[in-house]
Parts: sequence; structure tokens; C-alpha cells
Amino acid sequence: MIETKIDLRNRFSHVDSGEIYLNHAAISPLPKSTVKAIQKFLTEREYGPVENFETWSAIVKETRNRIGKLINAPDPIQITFMGNTSDAISAVAEGFDWNAGDEIILNTIEFPANVQPFRILEKKGVRLVYAEPDQNGYITAENLEQAITSKTRMLSISAVQYLTGFRADLETIGQLCRNHGIFFVVDAIQGLGAVNIDVQKSQIDALATGAHKWLMSPMGTGFLYLSERISNRLKPSKTGWLSVENPWELSNFNQNWQPVSKHLETGTYNMLGIIGLNESLKMFLDMDMNVIEKNVTALSGHITEKIKTRKNAQLLSPVDERHRAGIVSFKLHSKQEPEKFIHQLKKRNITISVREGYYRISPHFYNTTEEIDHVLEYLFDL
Repeated sequence: MIETKIDLRNRFSHVDSGEIYLNHAAISPLPKSTVKAIQKFLTEREYGPVENFETWSAIVKETRNRIGKLINAPDPIQITFMGNTSDAISAVAEGFDWNAGDEIILNTIEFPANVQPFRILEKKGVRLVYAEPDQNGYITAENLEQAITSKTRMLSISAVQYLTGFRADLETIGQLCRNHGIFFVVDAIQGLGAVNIDVQKSQIDALATGAHKWLMSPMGTGFLYLSERISNRLKPSKTGWLSVENPWELSNFNQNWQPVSKHLETGTYNMLGIIGLNESLKMFLDMDMNVIEKNVTALSGHITEKIKTRKNAQLLSPVDERHRAGIVSFKLHSKQEPEKFIHQLKKRNITISVREGYYRISPHFYNTTEEIDHVLEYLFDL
């Protein structure tokens, strides 16, 4: 059954108060079903059964399977639960078998979570190469290919850029990396939940993400996907009591390690986060990501078209739907300081954001064009 916009909005409590929330690139509201699942878990911890390990274990397995289905992973065992994007990228950066002189291709408009974990490798003699955007301000496969040398070992890029909203051509970049024998890493936090990402089709070796933005899940929840190709090259960057083959053989210290995708889950799971993530993933998969992507890109396209008509506005984000996801950034030629105006909007129950001096609007599948037009009216009156 196809859900109407009213059905979609009924999944969320904040819309009942009249709040217009258009800041999903920062953090998303939690669906009612997700909150209900978390509350059930908390009630069990409070009143019993307290030690409901069998249920929790089943939810961990179920969530791993749902993640695998969302990104089309070959096997759910290739999914590792992580706390956030930075932890996930750090596990790749610190576990890879680097040699002095190796190079990693990044770019100059990345979010720091996809830069800082690699900077620490410079002390090992690894060189960070920053690709520059093209004349439109976008990072394309052509830009990246120009940066490749015989020493390039890895390329890491955001699926969707946090500021411009540019959606990378992951399939073309993935093929480029394979052609040159390069490992392909993707920061997916601004894409997953808004648009489709297929790790097999895009030949992604490592996909890292937090889940509190477009995946509409609790903070401190995320995951890392590792291809078999890169998993075989990674060493333990951190270990714990669950990192070995038989962790319940408590006195057997000298055990073999779990595969890297498992040994990174070192101890007790963030069950609150995983239960919430599992419920949110159920919503996304039940709705169909193709429908969600269509809704999101239609809304971002609506914003883009409105911005293009204004003489006092400077659009930063792409117009072409192929290169657009859920983020639209723009400047307004006004004496009003954007940061101050954001606070004025909050008093009217409107939430957007400002990044690097640009207004950034990021709608999700349940938002409406009426909400967007209402917000833009305030902005254009500046």
C-alpha cells in the first residue's frame, strides 16, 4: 500500500506541535515506532525481565541483517556496529597495512570526520593528497583520477557533501578505484536514509556512517561495512573480550581473533542505540528506499527551483537531480547575519542550519512543499 503524505507525517510526533523541521543533515527526529521500541527495552531493564539476553541477541542479528539489506552487503557478517562515522573511518585508517610513502586521496571540501582519522597516519610517512573541486565546486571522478599516482593506496569520499549537497557518482568512482587497484572508502552519513547506496554495485570497500541523521536513529549509533577485499588487509585497531573466537571460554586467553568485522565489536553493545536503529531501519525498508529517495530529491529540487528565481540568492548546491540528495545550501544577499536569523526562526518553530556562512535546508521524506515555501518566505523577506 502506498502511503500518503499524511500517513508519512503520522509517523512523527514533532509535526503535531506545528514544528517545521528541515535540518536532517544535522540530526533527525526519532519516529514514534523507534521511541516505542526503546521505551519497551527500558521498561524491561527497569521492571524485568532484566537479563533478557536472548531477545537482545536476536535484535542485534536482526539489525545486522537489515543493514545488510539496506546497503546490499554480500553477507551481514561484514557489518560492524560502531559509535559514529569517525570511529568507523578510524578503524579502517588505523588497521590498514600502511607503508611510508603511501598516499590517500581526500578532497578539500570534506567534512572533518573524513579527514582527521587519516591525518594521524602522517606520522607513519603516509601522504594525504587533497583533490580540488571543479569549476562548479564539485568533486568528480575526473578530479580524483588526476590525483592518482603509483603510490595511491586508498581513496575516501563522502557519498553526499555536507555543505554543497553534491552527490558523488559512487559507481564511477568505485570502478576508477578498481581499475587502479585502490581501496575505496565512503563516508555515507549524509546519504544513507535519503538515497540508495549499493556497496556491491559501487564496489565500495569500506562504508562508514553514523545513524542519527538521515537514518533517524539514536545518537552514538552507527556501523561499518567492510568488503572481503579490505577486511583481509586490516589488522586489529582495538580489541576486547568479544574479539576472540570463543569469548565465553573466559580463562583461555590465547585464542584466535575473530574476523576483523567482528573483533571490532569489543564488548557490550549499545543496545539502546541498536534497538532504535533496528526499528528505524524497519521503517525505511518497509517504505522502500526508492520511494524515500524520490520524495527527498523532489523536495530538494523544489527548494533549488525556488532559490534559482531569486535575484538576492546564490545557490551553492547542484541543480541536476543525479548530483543532488537532500541538502540545499545557498547565500542570501542581506544585512541580516545568518546565525542570528536562525535563532529567530527557532522562535517560530522552524529549524534549518547555517554552515560556512550558507543557509542549509535539508528536508526528509515526510516534509511538504508547503512547509518549505513557508520557510523560504521568511528567508526571502530578509
